[in-house]
Amino acid sequence: MKLLSDVEKVAAAGDVRELITSSGQTATLLRKQAGESLYGSDDGEFAEVCAMMLEMNLTPPKDLAKQIDALACVLNELDMRVEDRVRYAGCDYRVQTVAPQSLFGVVTHKVLELVRLHGD
Repeated sequence: MKLLSDVEKVAAAGDVRELITSSGQTATLLRKQAGESLYGSDDGEFAEVCAMMLEMNLTPPKDLAKQIDALACVLNELDMRVEDRVRYAGCDYRVQTVAPQSLFGVVTHKVLELVRLHGD
């Protein structure tokens, strides 16, 4: 038994898209350039991939124990990868996790857990 019809799945994904784009928040996706770097190192050059719409949610300081500084909702089709960078409001964040969000069989968006890179 299907809980949502194909039409309802498209509508649900469209509604989430509209919520994200109507937030009016934008950021820049940065990705590490190919080249030599030490295993696990954050060093290296990051290049701008694209501008993106998102809904950024800065977490309160009490969540620092969880080692996450912000959550961001992004559009499903965006190619996000762990260790990418997100530049938002003049600060850079490292993507810790990328979690697709599903609603009864349709992926509506992705949620990113972000860690602020200090010294920016």
